[in-house]
Amino acid sequence: MITLIFPTKKLFRRAFYTSPLIAALITSPFFIRPSSTLLNGVYAIIIITLFIFTVFAINIGLIYLTEKYKPNRSINYVRYILSYAICISLAFFVRFILMHIFSDFETRIGPSPGNTHSGNIDKWHIFPSLMFNFCLNTVILIIQDLIMLREKQAMFELENAQLKIKNIEATNQQLRQQIHPHFLFNSLNTLKNLIKKRPEMAEEYLVKLSDFLRSSISPGNKNVIKVEDELKISLDYLEMQKIRFNDALKYAFDIPGETGKKFLPSFSLQLLVENAIKHNALTEEVPLQINVRYKEGRIIVSNNVQKKQVAEESTGIGLANLAERYKIISGDELIINPTEDVFSVSIKVLENESSNHRG
Repeated sequence: MITLIFPTKKLFRRAFYTSPLIAALITSPFFIRPSSTLLNGVYAIIIITLFIFTVFAINIGLIYLTEKYKPNRSINYVRYILSYAICISLAFFVRFILMHIFSDFETRIGPSPGNTHSGNIDKWHIFPSLMFNFCLNTVILIIQDLIMLREKQAMFELENAQLKIKNIEATNQQLRQQIHPHFLFNSLNTLKNLIKKRPEMAEEYLVKLSDFLRSSISPGNKNVIKVEDELKISLDYLEMQKIRFNDALKYAFDIPGETGKKFLPSFSLQLLVENAIKHNALTEEVPLQINVRYKEGRIIVSNNVQKKQVAEESTGIGLANLAERYKIISGDELIINPTEDVFSVSIKVLENESSNHRG
């Protein structure tokens, strides 16, 4: 769960930029009056800027306390009430200072100290001042609440993205874990048959199986591995199957050397060649030909179609599993092109280990 980091710097930065702009806007009418002086105007801008910045700072402090103690509607209402009360009280203090700075404020905010009516503030001067400060504080609250809303939204989006990534990784790991037991089950069945029918080949097959498992373990728990490593695993697998089927199985690889440094989902090519052997009849008269080639950024695994008279029972893991894993990792789709004579699957290579739809 992500905890909201209070955006102190961002709030004070907005206050620093906004305060003099609002102050200049407020005092601009006094610069065009004949009785006003430049010096008095500058004093007024400085004091009003400090006042507005102070109001910003007070509201930042109130927001901090509200966020610290787990905000709810009632606490926010208290924050707003305190904010207006403090702002209006501070405003009358600043008004008193301004009345001593330049006398031509008398007609707008009350008499100056030199005036005989300095002790009597007309009620008609108080009401506009109250309204002005109420509006000013409202603007400040809106600015700060918008900043806080954006920060919370960004945190929620980050949290959702992290949860999505964790879910994708968990799903991908779950799918990958189904591959090893599936392959090992088939290999042990093959080894059992070799021991019964061709014991002289069983030992060689066992050595190849050991090499294959060693190669398949080396990538560890990585979701993607280099193309050259995936080719090594696929070749080890095909050599094992060559022991089993002899001349009934043929294969060819045409992959440029530079492609080997790119990446593929682990066990992707191996699963495709396994799928070709699993779903086709293999005879020495009409051997199964598996071709693995590179074309325009994709590796294409194809084979001639030789349907079995009796279909082998499927576990439902194979090609659908790979398609889902590949989409999770890369956000891309496999291109499956089945025809009467040739079945091919095209998979796009990844340029680097972190090439995925999240990045």
